[in-house]
Amino acid sequence: MALRSATAAAASERDIVSGMLIMASATMLLPVMDAFSKELGASLNPLQIAWGRFAFQALYTLPVVVFWLGAAHVLPRPLGLHVLRGILIGGSNVAYVAAIIRMPLATALATVFVWPLIVTAISALVLGEHVGPRRWVAVVVGLIGALIVIRPGSAEFSPAALLPVLCAIMFSGYFIVTRRLVGSAPAMSMHFFTGLSASLFLGLLMALAAWFDVALFAPAMPDGRQWLFLAIVGLISTAGHLLIILACTRAPASVLAPIGYLEIVGSATIGYLVFDEVPGVWTWVGVAVIIGSGLYLWMRERRVGTVGAISGRTTLKP
Repeated sequence: MALRSATAAAASERDIVSGMLIMASATMLLPVMDAFSKELGASLNPLQIAWGRFAFQALYTLPVVVFWLGAAHVLPRPLGLHVLRGILIGGSNVAYVAAIIRMPLATALATVFVWPLIVTAISALVLGEHVGPRRWVAVVVGLIGALIVIRPGSAEFSPAALLPVLCAIMFSGYFIVTRRLVGSAPAMSMHFFTGLSASLFLGLLMALAAWFDVALFAPAMPDGRQWLFLAIVGLISTAGHLLIILACTRAPASVLAPIGYLEIVGSATIGYLVFDEVPGVWTWVGVAVIIGSGLYLWMRERRVGTVGAISGRTTLKP
């Protein structure tokens, strides 16, 4: 009996370690998607790039859903909330792509990481959930960190610095809806329908932009290289999120959540090597404040047993 317990404990430990390694691999892979999106931003608008990501994501995952889960899972229920979820992540990604086109990758991503703090605030102010004073302090400190990165009123400030904040707000709504939908459909079904609903929503916006001649968002016909890059963006999005789903089956969210911050390291590395981006000192100060407040909030949530409410990097990416 003791030998069986020891064997089970060793297997559980191996699963947790493998889950952590898989999660780390995903966080290193996803910044590559951002690099391709940033490169596409030189010739395509953010709306079209985001549309390409979700359209290819739906294309890649549709056969898996149909042949693995069955055609009944193509449209998860409740349909309305799943559509809202796709709209929110679609809008969030448009803002994010617009941000990384105009800002260093690490700066934009670090600012987006205020979203767990926004979720906490919304949970208290809108949903009536209890949030203690220590978590409120973490929220305020994290938002101060975002202000340090953005630095409104400084010579370096531009309106583009608000795009990651807009992304974080919409992503927070997406996460809250996702939390409501947990268990309503298999993860792969939700992953497919996210791509489908987001691409249909963004496609409608592109059609309206073309109809009303809104030059900023009017689509252009991609050439062969651009189609290839859009397909790669969708492939990395699909592969990265599948890795995250796999990690979640092997390790608890409380273990995986902090690993998500490695994505900032990956973004900073790719930004430097590919785009010669070097964020300033105050940017890193703000990043440190955001990460510190986020980790404190994670530890507080873990202590009270609700870490799953903020561990979005175990399941999500704007």
